[in-house]
Amino acid sequence: MSSRFPRVAAAAALVLVVMASELRADSLATVPPVGPGPYPVGCTSVEQDFSRTGGQNAEAWWEGQPASNFSSRYITDLLSTAWTPVLTIAMGDDTELYGPYANTSIPVALIVCYPTDANNPYADYALPTGSTIPHMQRTGQPPLIASARSRWPVLLFSHGLGGSPISGDHIEVFKLFASHGFVVAAPFHGDPRIVDVRLDNGGDLLIAILNIPKYTAMQAVRPLALAGALDYLLGAPEWADRIDANAIAGFGASLGAESLMLQAGAQVTTSIGLASKQVMADTRLRAIATYVPYFGQSIFPAFGRDQTGVDAMLPVPVLAIAGTADTTAPFATTEDAIERLRQSRILVALEGVQHGFDVATTGDIFTWTLNFIAAHALDDRLARAKIQRMERVAGGGDDRRVIDYTAPAPPIGNERIVVEFQNDALAHFFYTADPDEIAMLDAGVIVPGWRRTGFDFKAWDRFDANGISSCRFFTNRSGVYSHFYSINGIECGILLADPLWRFETNAFRADPPFAEDCPPNRMRVTRIYNRFAGGAPNHRFLTSGSEIAHMASENWLVEGTVFCTPP
Repeated sequence: MSSRFPRVAAAAALVLVVMASELRADSLATVPPVGPGPYPVGCTSVEQDFSRTGGQNAEAWWEGQPASNFSSRYITDLLSTAWTPVLTIAMGDDTELYGPYANTSIPVALIVCYPTDANNPYADYALPTGSTIPHMQRTGQPPLIASARSRWPVLLFSHGLGGSPISGDHIEVFKLFASHGFVVAAPFHGDPRIVDVRLDNGGDLLIAILNIPKYTAMQAVRPLALAGALDYLLGAPEWADRIDANAIAGFGASLGAESLMLQAGAQVTTSIGLASKQVMADTRLRAIATYVPYFGQSIFPAFGRDQTGVDAMLPVPVLAIAGTADTTAPFATTEDAIERLRQSRILVALEGVQHGFDVATTGDIFTWTLNFIAAHALDDRLARAKIQRMERVAGGGDDRRVIDYTAPAPPIGNERIVVEFQNDALAHFFYTADPDEIAMLDAGVIVPGWRRTGFDFKAWDRFDANGISSCRFFTNRSGVYSHFYSINGIECGILLADPLWRFETNAFRADPPFAEDCPPNRMRVTRIYNRFAGGAPNHRFLTSGSEIAHMASENWLVEGTVFCTPP
């Protein structure tokens, strides 16, 4: 690069920074909160004979809490009809995972709520807690699934430790998700049947550690129950033809978040020494959204030492919405787990929020969740562009994005994935959408020393009619190789006239931004500059706000949005 280009680049960067400060507002950075969806909601039967409680709180049975004489209690003791789905969940012979429960089975009841039509005649069902199950089926009544579409996406719901799907506000959560067009399936985990422990303070955690064979078994059986619920839906005649087996997501609250991660292949901590082991790896999950996720404590993380157990997880996108004042599920342990992920991932901080459902942030929770699931489980390309650019939800609580990366969707037609490679020795980055170049760098034979970073973006093929062609130039200053990419004609022209730079190819095509913004159906790609560190220029092109912020902390200059690309 000639001495004049750094001056031009610096001036251009200054203009971009000034523009960013004045016009920075990404039109999708702040989005309005979602409300209830368009569909009424119906649910399967949980009809019960509450006289069997002897006047005690029915929630003790829903949650599997033992009686004062230590006899077992579970919702199956109250059910007054065989119309409620009850699964038999078998635990294998692995004593590391199931401890004293190895080679045994446990019943797990299930409730399913779904979008229905306005003319659904089934009556609501009142619970003794004051909550109501809408349009609940009774004996012999089939599900009346809405006729608006032939197949509906599935959302597995996993409640927190010691809770139940119909305790607290969970029915309202079901109703909202189902009203947006999801078949919501939730097991009654009944955790105290295996180990009766809470995790609200350090003493509870100590009890759990001292009972680690049972504590591990309680955690390990949860993903089995979630997978069993999915097996039931896919196999039952009344459901199999009405659900979309390719659009399955999960929503987990507190320990339910860990349960879904375990279902997707993360390894659970199995010993005081923080060894970890995989329970299962369910390939059917397309996305996982979590609220106040319980990923253990700093002294006893949920996924093994340093949360390394998440490394075994399938590449299922994960959204974690965590409270900064949460002492039961500390924000730092959540951050440790999310930072290890390489797939699409977002960590949202709810400022000042503690453990439990925070009413003030209701809109934040559901807006992040529904957009994330639509983007990744439903392959909604508009939602993918939105979730890549979202930073907060308007109104409600104080939510902010802390970690983010939204991988591009699988290419359609002439779309191409632009892969980012890094050379650790050079601290430089290289981009290519060419399959031959990608294969060569992956092999590391002809040009060794390059590895994928995992931060990719999408563009169009260089011969496509969409967008503007990107010039790719090469330079070698002091033996340091570097490339530069631009769809800006002025920048390409400057380098074309500079003898220290050599034009190589038109690498790909992308749309230009307007005043730092992109259309709602495009992802934003931001360019950052190494300030000529090491005596050679280099740039990164990123869609991840947290990675951009990290590079800025390493003294890279954020030059601004340079590409608008297909999601």
